[in-house]
Amino acid sequence: MPEQTPPPGQESRPGQEPPSERVPRPAQKTPAAGDPSPAQPPSASRPAPAPRATPLVRAVLVAAAATVIGVLATASTTLFPGPDAAADAPLVLAVRTAFTMAGVVPLVWAAARFLDRRPLAAFGLGRSPRGWATPLAALLAPLLATALLLGVAVAVGAASVDPDAATDAALTLAVVLPLLLLAQLLPEELVFRGYAQHVLGDRFSPWAALLIQAALFAVSAALVTGAYANTGYLFLLGVFTGVLRMNTGDVWTVLAARTALAAGGLVFTALDLRLLQAPGLWEALLVFGPALAALWAVTALRSRRPALASGVPDAVPGPRRELQQKGILYDVGSSYLPGQHSRPRWRSDVVDEEMRVIREDLHCTAVMVFGEDLGRLEEAARLALAHGLYVWVQPRLVDGAQEEVVARLARTAEFSERLREEHPDRVGVNVGCELSVFVRGIVPGRDFGSRSSALGLLFPLFPLFNHRLGRLLGKLAATARARFGGPLTYGAGTWESVNWTPFDVIGVDYYLDVLTRATYRQGLRRLRATGKPVLVTEFGCCSYEAARYQGGSGADIMDWADLDDRRVTGDHVRDERVQAEVIGEMLDVYETEDVMGAFVCMFIEGDCHHSCDPTRDLDMASFGIVRPPTPESGLSPDDGHWEPKEAFHTLAARYAARVTAEDS
Repeated sequence: MPEQTPPPGQESRPGQEPPSERVPRPAQKTPAAGDPSPAQPPSASRPAPAPRATPLVRAVLVAAAATVIGVLATASTTLFPGPDAAADAPLVLAVRTAFTMAGVVPLVWAAARFLDRRPLAAFGLGRSPRGWATPLAALLAPLLATALLLGVAVAVGAASVDPDAATDAALTLAVVLPLLLLAQLLPEELVFRGYAQHVLGDRFSPWAALLIQAALFAVSAALVTGAYANTGYLFLLGVFTGVLRMNTGDVWTVLAARTALAAGGLVFTALDLRLLQAPGLWEALLVFGPALAALWAVTALRSRRPALASGVPDAVPGPRRELQQKGILYDVGSSYLPGQHSRPRWRSDVVDEEMRVIREDLHCTAVMVFGEDLGRLEEAARLALAHGLYVWVQPRLVDGAQEEVVARLARTAEFSERLREEHPDRVGVNVGCELSVFVRGIVPGRDFGSRSSALGLLFPLFPLFNHRLGRLLGKLAATARARFGGPLTYGAGTWESVNWTPFDVIGVDYYLDVLTRATYRQGLRRLRATGKPVLVTEFGCCSYEAARYQGGSGADIMDWADLDDRRVTGDHVRDERVQAEVIGEMLDVYETEDVMGAFVCMFIEGDCHHSCDPTRDLDMASFGIVRPPTPESGLSPDDGHWEPKEAFHTLAARYAARVTAEDS
């Protein structure tokens, strides 16, 4: 779900089942990719493309071929200029450049063209889409950090250099650095961060793809150079460059950073740098300091000007297909902090009217009801079913113990089964939302907010977290399956790696932000490759300009320090067009990616009141597509008082429209 930062078809008459909205039932065979089935769009019956090697095999093959080219290029220098020539001598580098560039560039082009059938731009190898500000920052920041650290080390007597070698250092940079760039740095980035990391993303999560390419890079570089003792350092270098690649969506920023780091190493050698005091500490500072400076500069620039890192389209859209489930999320009441509740009062007549609006005015065919109170969940689901909607039921409990979450799901599955018996093929159970941060005991942290904040720092521990999550999801799926005969899904976070075997439908909370933009379609295709239907269980945007780049973190501009007087931090300006535009763009993606359905987050966030004062306009920082009244009005959204935002009208128009083959 969006990080709240407390942390956080065919039309149908009411009661009539929309035939295009059915999802697989457990008693049925889970449809394989290419099987014509009600669970999949009509496009699933078209002939499957010719089988290709798996992403891992393709990445390994290209990496192996590049390694052979590198080894042959290095071996060729023993013939000319000869075995006694230094490895960094200009003539040696020139020979390596000729061999490497003549082999690697055609290799990557042929792999993209024939193995993957994608343009080079999909691999981050096209023209920089947003100019050269980010590569320039990645070049200058480590150069400045290198100069600063070297100056400090010499000034405090921790290092010595030969001042008479300054001319030689300048000559080395002018002659050797361009050759090194062409002989080693550019080929490595084309193969590993350009080709391999992107291709691995077809099968693995972004972080797993990053780590696999780093391992391939380390082994390849060690084999080419013969420096096997440096394999660990090379792996760390692969991780660092992989992070830059993932954050920016292009290879040129990575290449700029590596060029700066290589320049620093050449200068150290040319100046005869000697470490005199605490050599281990200063070596670590001189090696890792510039790299961290590059990462900081790129991150800071992206935060100030997020459009610079928006990436490029990662895949060609497929034929346009109408979504089977045109959905929206509906909150029956959630609490993210003690003393906060999104829906203090419950009125059945208000909920009934809002379900009518969702079905008749927004033209939704499905709704996902979520929240803490199970009685409210059952009543909301029953009212939605009465209006002809397909209903997914998702219980939530922020900061709950895992045993309590399992017990609550058992009760949810029981009443959902009663509803399913009354309304066959129109009820599903979503066992939870991003449970690695919602429940205790998977990711460290005392509450939802601290666990969400810790994710970025603890990414090396993701395999452990996913193992813990897998055990919990196994219990939840078994508990629900024993009590409920309809389809099961789960709302996974993009950082979570889920075993989807126990589930009938794959669900993902998939927001568009600077990290996902460059590989958004690729992520959907990776999920679709399992052969099961895919639901986007959450997507959406807040209502201010920068929100188009923040995705699920759009609510982070809300300060929760004082629950009685929450504020919006920063100088943000309300812009409802941003929310409407992003929702429209996302629907364009889903309709061209064979997605079974998508659910906008959300109908209303009742405790995020609108205000003419930008610092108190909490609705600006909410994901609701309707606007709650101002506190001064004395009106309450719990009594059904709200106004439609621009996104409401955009969603209504898109869901009402009929998609035909001519729209593709």
